[in-house]
Amino acid sequence: MIGLDTDVLLRWLVDESVWPDEAPEQTALVAETLGRRDARFFVDVVVLAETVWVLAQPLRQRKPMLVTVIDRLLNASNIVVDQRDAAVKALAEWATGKGDFADHFIGAINRAAGCTTTLTFDRKAAYADGFTRLSREP
Repeated sequence: MIGLDTDVLLRWLVDESVWPDEAPEQTALVAETLGRRDARFFVDVVVLAETVWVLAQPLRQRKPMLVTVIDRLLNASNIVVDQRDAAVKALAEWATGKGDFADHFIGAINRAAGCTTTLTFDRKAAYADGFTRLSREP
């Protein structure tokens, strides 16, 4: 199995026109490498969260497209996603809920680890399942 960094995964997922001048060569190399039938590739939790953030923020992709991309990764035959069960739960919650994908992913990972809740100051994250907003307010 071969691990993927965020920049490699993004070049596989996104049209080369959004990348700098070296993108056509890099994009072609990524397509060739990830297209190998004899290899499996690992996407860890940080890479998945970073990928969704880059797609959502700098690249301004909308949630429905992001849901499709994450689902595609989770179901690709040559991609192994770290904490896959937590990612599936996070995706389902985030698709119809508030907060960021990363918030839901953190909550799902923490629940799988046995946490009863995850403390946060983030008002949006507090809406995600398994979070409690830390506050002195009742």
